[in-house]
Amino acid sequence: MGHSVVNIKYLKILGWIRDGFNRLRQDKNVLVFLVFLVIATGFWFLNALRKEYTATLSYPVKFVNIPQDKMLPDDFKSRIEVKVRAVGFVILRYQLSNTFLPLTFNVSEMEPLKTEAGEGVYTLTSGQHNKIVGQLSQGMELIDVNPDTLFVPLSEKSDKRVPVRVSADISFEKQYLQAGPILVQPDSVVISGPKQVIDTIKYIETRELKLEGLSDSISTVIPLIIPHQIKASDKRVIATVPVEPFTELNLRIPLRVYGLPDSLRIKTFPSEIQVSFRIGMSKYGTIDESQFHAVVDASPVLREDRPDRLKVRLDKAPSNVESLSFSPIFVEYLLEKTR
Repeated sequence: MGHSVVNIKYLKILGWIRDGFNRLRQDKNVLVFLVFLVIATGFWFLNALRKEYTATLSYPVKFVNIPQDKMLPDDFKSRIEVKVRAVGFVILRYQLSNTFLPLTFNVSEMEPLKTEAGEGVYTLTSGQHNKIVGQLSQGMELIDVNPDTLFVPLSEKSDKRVPVRVSADISFEKQYLQAGPILVQPDSVVISGPKQVIDTIKYIETRELKLEGLSDSISTVIPLIIPHQIKASDKRVIATVPVEPFTELNLRIPLRVYGLPDSLRIKTFPSEIQVSFRIGMSKYGTIDESQFHAVVDASPVLREDRPDRLKVRLDKAPSNVESLSFSPIFVEYLLEKTR
């Protein structure tokens, strides 16, 4: 039902349009009138464009020769309102294209100025009259410039080299692990920007590197997270994740006891612990017992409420082992006096 109503309305509209064209064909006087009306309007428009008009145009501003130790604030955008007199053709061309080149100002020629908001340079636009005229489109006469004073804020610029830190979320296939730290190329970048911002940055972080089920080394390109107002010598780095199969090892490490006076000695049960860990196959032969230190602090036995057991602490282990654990965590002891 709804479709039928729409179709009926559509057919009525087409009928009205068709009837209108038929009436125009039948009444040639109306058609001739419309043709001459269009021609007359065109001549009037062309004649109007030959006349002079006054218009206010907005020009972008470009600054050159900024001192090397200074920079424009990142959000600083400047425009100048220029009041001009020109024939309609010239003004229309601007209104249609809006592609005027920016007005250029030389910062090194401006006067320094300090305010409560900060420091910068300024120039009186009235004194730049000839320069602005030279940059206007041909056929334009300059009448007025707004603002009369152009202020350019400048920030102190700084740069330094900072390390790149990789943010990673990586998982591996069974029997595989990361064979060392993630290698980054380049491992540092030079950043530049406002000094007050640069001084707070200690490193540049990458976007998160998310990899799953790795069973072999992989290299990939990662974008850097560049803070606002900061420029960096590189926008991305190459990160290499070394991967290799691992093996599990168990070692027995003797316990070292401290915290007792020379008049006492202690025996622990057991006298050693077992450490278990995973190690990459390439480092299998580089691990031995001397790289681990297992200790027991025996000083609690000197208290009146001395404990029945002492806690074991592993205070030294190689940095290239994974899933490190040891047992037992507590040991019993026998306290004796030395002769």
